[in-house]
Amino acid sequence: MKPAAGLPSLFLLLGSYLPLLWIVASALSRGRGFVFLAAGLLALAAALVAHARGRPSLLHRLYFLTLLAAVTVLGFEAVLHLAPGILSGPIANVAYTGYHWHNGGVYELDAHAGPLLRPDVHREMYWQGHWWHHDTNAAGYRGPAVPRAEAVFLGDSMIYGHGVENDQTVPAQFTRLSGRPAANLGQQGTSLLQSLMIFERRGLGLRPRVVFVCSHPTDIEETTRCYDRRELERFLAEPGYRPLVRDEWQPRPAWDPVSLFARRLALPLRCSAVAGAFLRSARDGTLRLRRGGAGAAPGRFVPSEEAIHAPFGGALGGNPDESLAWRVQSQAVREIQRLCQGLGARLVLLDLGYPEAMSRATEALAAELGVMYSPAGRTVLARALAGEEMYLADDGHWTPAGCRAIAGELMAVQP
Repeated sequence: MKPAAGLPSLFLLLGSYLPLLWIVASALSRGRGFVFLAAGLLALAAALVAHARGRPSLLHRLYFLTLLAAVTVLGFEAVLHLAPGILSGPIANVAYTGYHWHNGGVYELDAHAGPLLRPDVHREMYWQGHWWHHDTNAAGYRGPAVPRAEAVFLGDSMIYGHGVENDQTVPAQFTRLSGRPAANLGQQGTSLLQSLMIFERRGLGLRPRVVFVCSHPTDIEETTRCYDRRELERFLAEPGYRPLVRDEWQPRPAWDPVSLFARRLALPLRCSAVAGAFLRSARDGTLRLRRGGAGAAPGRFVPSEEAIHAPFGGALGGNPDESLAWRVQSQAVREIQRLCQGLGARLVLLDLGYPEAMSRATEALAAELGVMYSPAGRTVLARALAGEEMYLADDGHWTPAGCRAIAGELMAVQP
């Protein structure tokens, strides 16, 4: 490369270096790209000092390396769009997922509820070999916005419809079968404590006549993952208190450089953080090809006997963390029941049907509160064990047929 001649050439070089650095920093990390952006700017400052002292070679080398890196990034990004099946397993999940709060992700952060679905987001989603379209309305939930919903659905990814299209989710199938408008307030990776807050913010105004609450085994883990023990105990002790999520889920101020870059400035590249995913997969021993990668059809999923008969100590006072999370979950359901009573709405609990011990605990909680329990999840489990495709392959979420079966079972509930 020939040395730059005069200020115009220098300004041209600087003007093209900054967008090239932006591309590279965006590719290196979704959440920490600002660090790489700052490092690139410091390197540029050092190169400019050297240039002013009559040594332009450092600036030229820096520009050339950044240009080469940016071209490589754009080439890799093109490959990931044109041939997504080149990646597989956890690495493909990282590359193609939208389950994050950075630019291009489906979440925004809230101090109490943690990740919340952002309104008006439309993008393609991926997980474990399954592609689907994610569309949230202006109110921030999946599916069409309704001025009033006769039925509101609360829960995690099973209700949200992980892996299936908008019109294939449980709430959408319920509306199709019953003719009753329903709102899908399900959200991936949430506990019933977070569902309570989502219902308060987005469900009460819909004035439902029936509220379906779906419990999932991971609710226990999600509770302790998002909140520390002190906040959970305060939720149990103080009526009306809404706990604060852990620091990693707290929204950052607008001026925070890490948040500003990750949320507003970073390019939503598929290749972002792929290098980190490779390293984690190599460290965890999960770095392997899976029958042709993200474009291949994975294997059939049926819950194992071990999963079906797994113990559950939460309701029995076993593991302290599990016990605390179960008490929090039970209290969240009680508060949802109180809100339903204020609306004159009927509350219905359901679950996956397994682990059987947790399913029995959910049914017992419904009996204790005097609300209805639906065995819809158990029915779908029985049909899956009999050979029907009720769960997404290599994943475990309900298929469109599974969602339709759940909705059909819930049709019997009259508001």
